[in-house]
Amino acid sequence: MTIGQEILASFGRIASRDGGSVSILSEDEKTIRLAYQAGAPECADGTCVLPHAEFEEMVNEWLSRRAPGVRLLVRLMKAET
Repeated sequence: MTIGQEILASFGRIASRDGGSVSILSEDEKTIRLAYQAGAPECADGTCVLPHAEFEEMVNEWLSRRAPGVRLLVRLMKAET
Protein backbone atom coordinates (compact mmCIF):
# COMPACT_ATOMS: atom_id res chain seq x y z
CA MET A 1 0.00 0.00 0.00
CA THR A 2 1.39 3.41 -0.95
CA ILE A 3 1.37 6.43 1.35
CA GLY A 4 -1.37 7.97 -0.82
CA GLN A 5 -3.51 4.85 -0.47
CA GLU A 6 -2.98 4.94 3.30
CA ILE A 7 -4.18 8.56 3.31
CA LEU A 8 -7.29 7.56 1.35
CA ALA A 9 -7.99 4.69 3.73
CA SER A 10 -7.64 6.89 6.82
CA PHE A 11 -8.96 10.26 5.74
CA GLY A 12 -11.45 9.15 3.10
CA ARG A 13 -13.69 7.83 5.87
CA ILE A 14 -13.49 11.14 7.71
CA ALA A 15 -14.38 13.13 4.58
CA SER A 16 -17.23 10.79 3.63
CA ARG A 17 -19.05 11.27 6.94
CA ASP A 18 -20.56 14.50 5.66
CA GLY A 19 -20.70 13.47 2.00
CA GLY A 20 -17.19 14.64 1.05
CA SER A 21 -14.54 12.75 -0.86
CA VAL A 22 -10.78 12.41 -1.28
CA SER A 23 -8.93 11.05 -4.30
CA ILE A 24 -5.33 10.79 -5.46
CA LEU A 25 -4.47 13.03 -8.40
CA SER A 26 -0.84 11.88 -8.55
CA GLU A 27 1.81 10.36 -6.33
CA ASP A 28 5.56 9.88 -6.52
CA GLU A 29 8.39 9.53 -4.00
CA LYS A 30 8.41 13.25 -3.17
CA THR A 31 4.87 14.56 -3.68
CA ILE A 32 1.30 13.44 -3.18
CA ARG A 33 -1.43 15.45 -4.90
CA LEU A 34 -4.93 14.96 -3.55
CA ALA A 35 -8.34 16.23 -4.57
CA TYR A 36 -10.62 17.08 -1.66
CA GLN A 37 -14.31 17.80 -2.00
CA ALA A 38 -16.06 18.93 1.16
CA GLY A 39 -19.45 17.47 1.88
CA ALA A 40 -22.73 19.31 2.00
CA PRO A 41 -23.52 20.98 5.31
CA GLU A 42 -26.50 19.37 6.95
CA CYS A 43 -26.20 21.30 10.18
CA ALA A 44 -27.95 24.55 10.93
CA ASP A 45 -24.65 26.40 11.36
CA GLY A 46 -22.70 24.49 8.67
CA THR A 47 -19.91 23.45 11.04
CA CYS A 48 -20.40 19.74 10.35
CA VAL A 49 -18.40 20.04 7.12
CA LEU A 50 -14.64 19.49 7.41
CA PRO A 51 -13.10 22.68 5.97
CA HIS A 52 -10.38 22.35 3.34
CA ALA A 53 -7.71 23.99 5.54
CA GLU A 54 -8.45 21.68 8.48
CA PHE A 55 -8.43 18.61 6.25
CA GLU A 56 -5.08 19.63 4.77
CA GLU A 57 -3.61 20.32 8.21
CA MET A 58 -4.72 16.92 9.57
CA VAL A 59 -3.24 15.06 6.60
CA ASN A 60 0.00 17.07 6.77
CA GLU A 61 0.42 16.27 10.47
CA TRP A 62 -0.14 12.57 9.77
CA LEU A 63 2.22 12.68 6.78
CA SER A 64 4.98 14.42 8.75
CA ARG A 65 5.08 11.42 11.12
CA ARG A 66 4.58 8.70 8.49
CA ALA A 67 6.70 10.04 5.59
CA PRO A 68 8.52 13.24 6.64
CA GLY A 69 10.16 13.89 3.26
CA VAL A 70 6.93 13.75 1.24
CA ARG A 71 5.17 16.97 0.26
CA LEU A 72 1.37 17.18 0.19
CA LEU A 73 -0.66 19.31 -2.21
CA VAL A 74 -4.44 19.37 -1.81
CA ARG A 75 -6.72 20.74 -4.50
CA LEU A 76 -10.17 21.81 -3.32
CA MET A 77 -12.84 20.51 -5.68
CA LYS A 78 -16.23 22.17 -5.99
CA ALA A 79 -19.29 20.09 -5.25
CA GLU A 80 -21.32 19.18 -8.31
CA THR A 81 -24.77 20.69 -8.32
